[in-house]
Amino acid sequence: MRILVVDDEPLARERLLRFIEELELVDNVITANNGFDAIEKIKSQAVDIVLLDIRMPGQNGLDVARAIREFEDPPAVIFCTAYDEHALDAFKVNAEAYLLKPIQKTEFLAAIEQCQTINRAQKNALTAQDDIPTIVVQNGREKERVPLTDIYYFRADQKYVSMFCVGGERVCDESLKALEERFPQQLIRIHRNTLVPKSRVQRLSRDSKGGYWLHLLNVESPLSVSRRYARELKPLFDS
Repeated sequence: MRILVVDDEPLARERLLRFIEELELVDNVITANNGFDAIEKIKSQAVDIVLLDIRMPGQNGLDVARAIREFEDPPAVIFCTAYDEHALDAFKVNAEAYLLKPIQKTEFLAAIEQCQTINRAQKNALTAQDDIPTIVVQNGREKERVPLTDIYYFRADQKYVSMFCVGGERVCDESLKALEERFPQQLIRIHRNTLVPKSRVQRLSRDSKGGYWLHLLNVESPLSVSRRYARELKPLFDS
């Protein structure tokens, strides 16, 4: 596992580096003191987790997170900041955690473990695919073949199934049941009207009213999960 620490304050970087020294399975740790340098290092090196400050000169941490989430294989992002007012914006850019300075070691270790769990779930789902299946949909007057890896989720609405994917929304001719039967290893149902690719699953959260929400890779808003299907999601996060 490779970690990138991004902070313009040397003391803040040093504190995180001390915590990282206690972690196992960390192959390399690199640092950056601004957003521009961080993006260049992520482009040139395989990074698994980014520990990212928000307020930095030039490009701030939220800008960096927005940029890297468009990468083909973006790293997990953990915000490490002294300001609590950016928490909502942080999760809109798919941050895995939001830690307030001074960072506490127990919170830091829990956030790292959460990222490792997510990576295992995604890799398990991707390993189950022998090749990359595609779905043919109508796009205007033409037929379009969309790889399953480009699909965020499917949602049924009365007579139609909408497919939300890279490039926008498409109407799919197949029912959710038919899709589920075609791709039992790749898709999982989270609601009677919603299917998601297992490889998109990031984390499952619960709100104050007891409702479950699924956070997907490269999807800003979490999707509602029914209690019935919440139980079936939990094995995705097992080691």
